[in-house]
Amino acid sequence: MATGESFRSLAFAFRISQSYLTRIIRMVLQSLSIQTPILLKMPTKDDLIQISEEFWRRWNFPNCVGAIDGKHIRIFAPGKTIVDANCKFIFVDIGSYCKEGDSGIFHKSKISDLINKGGYFPPPSKIPNSDISLPYVHVGDEAFRLESNMMRPYTRVESRKDYEKTVFNYRLSRARRTMENSFGLLSQIFRVFYTPISLKTETVDYLVLTACCLHNLLRDRYLENSGKHYYDYDSNEPQNTNNMIPLARVGGYGNFEGFFVRDELKKFFNSPEGAVQWQNYQVKRTDIT
Repeated sequence: MATGESFRSLAFAFRISQSYLTRIIRMVLQSLSIQTPILLKMPTKDDLIQISEEFWRRWNFPNCVGAIDGKHIRIFAPGKTIVDANCKFIFVDIGSYCKEGDSGIFHKSKISDLINKGGYFPPPSKIPNSDISLPYVHVGDEAFRLESNMMRPYTRVESRKDYEKTVFNYRLSRARRTMENSFGLLSQIFRVFYTPISLKTETVDYLVLTACCLHNLLRDRYLENSGKHYYDYDSNEPQNTNNMIPLARVGGYGNFEGFFVRDELKKFFNSPEGAVQWQNYQVKRTDIT
């Protein structure tokens, strides 16, 4: 997992046949995946409230309980994942077909069923520095449908014509990039994701799940100790990111409540109470130009 070495190379290095190596890897991955209830447990409503506070403190997006995206891992096993403000995985759904879009995969996942039953999100609460109560949300890209609990950016055409929509897109992008950062960190430490994975589909499911659990373990360790970062970046290492590519960007609109929530957040981001970070961004952007 850490090196992405081929089975042929490992067989020569350890003097073990490739077929037996496959059996060993599967057994180890199955054993490690037992830690899923500990390292990748389903968050409680109190956990989600704490995550939303982290998103506001670190990324200035209120009532956000996760950033969501889908990635295609070359073998052939795409995954749907949600991460928190500290780039830790909250939920992972593995094994959908690559021809399916992000929104379709999400709406057939277990967490989507839980959301539809009303048993996942905490009740709506007031956003910081305001008396407006809004529901808790996930943030995603254009591939997801706009709903009351799912925020997606305005289209480029809309944002170019409306400055306030540009502000909203910027703030949503800040929160959503935690998802992209998580995949980058995962691939940097587990180099197997930089190469095509020559394992059975069932074994790859265990591999991806185990990698996400170990990623959370390392992130916890890093957050507890503010010393040296566990994911050292090697500037001489070629960064081949073609192995984890976005799925189809086709979203839409799930219900009209999503328009109301997005418009309220847009107004908040453009108000004096919520525009502090955007003003800082304007200064930096002006300096660059």
